[in-house]
Amino acid sequence: MLRRATALLGQRGFDAVSVDVVLGALKLNRASFYKLYGSKYGLARAALEQVCDRARAGDVDQDSMDLVVAALLELAPVSDDIRKLAGQAVDLCFAGDPRRVGQHLLSRANRTTE
Repeated sequence: MLRRATALLGQRGFDAVSVDVVLGALKLNRASFYKLYGSKYGLARAALEQVCDRARAGDVDQDSMDLVVAALLELAPVSDDIRKLAGQAVDLCFAGDPRRVGQHLLSRANRTTE
């Protein structure tokens, strides 16, 4: 479920995805969603935590990197805990290299406009 959330939020961005779209993608009813994650923000945080866990095990894919970039752009500026978690994810997914983050951001932007 969190991998689907990672793909959805990473590809489309946090702000662009409504809770209704999330519910459909995750095949959850509203009550179950709020019980599991509390909010769309809670889902994003759980997905980002899983990205970090998977990266520690050597599993870094495009969807994970997309979510890290989306979190940096949309959530980190307004959330201290996501900023800290996104920083960890950058270290894990991009070897802490800002150039790799920038390259991925450009790649993501090109994919979303094609």
